[in-house]
Amino acid sequence: MNILGNNSLSEQPSSNEVMAMALGEIHDILLEPMQGKLTEEQDAVLALIGATFKIIAEKATALENMEQDELNNPKKDNFYRN
Repeated sequence: MNILGNNSLSEQPSSNEVMAMALGEIHDILLEPMQGKLTEEQDAVLALIGATFKIIAEKATALENMEQDELNNPKKDNFYRN
């Protein structure tokens, strides 16, 4: 199974794109068949988990962008780096 669709190996999808594809597959395979079988509390927990994964992906994408920017525009004085 290829959840990345038509992306070639030379194109690296962002963390946001990968997370969106993964959550879509989780929805299609696991959550959709369970519609009407979950309690309201279980629905709320799953929604919170999904939102948390999206936040993680956004932060990872921001880090990827920052690292890529540093590679493309090296600064002489990177004092903020460890």
